[in-house]
Amino acid sequence: MANPDQKTIFIDNAYEEIKNICINLQKDTNASNLEIKSLLKLIINEWEEKQEQKTSFGFR
Repeated sequence: MANPDQKTIFIDNAYEEIKNICINLQKDTNASNLEIKSLLKLIINEWEEKQEQKTSFGFR
């Protein structure tokens, strides 16, 4: 990818930051991989719910 667009750069940077946060959390708390994955899933679910509320689009 010679000239990645701004969105790709943003996603790559966000991924690296989240990965580093998770690694540091795991080091500080001795959390397992499963616990970190569960936390990330909870965060994603909360974010999706808030997005649905903002757009008023979603099936419940």
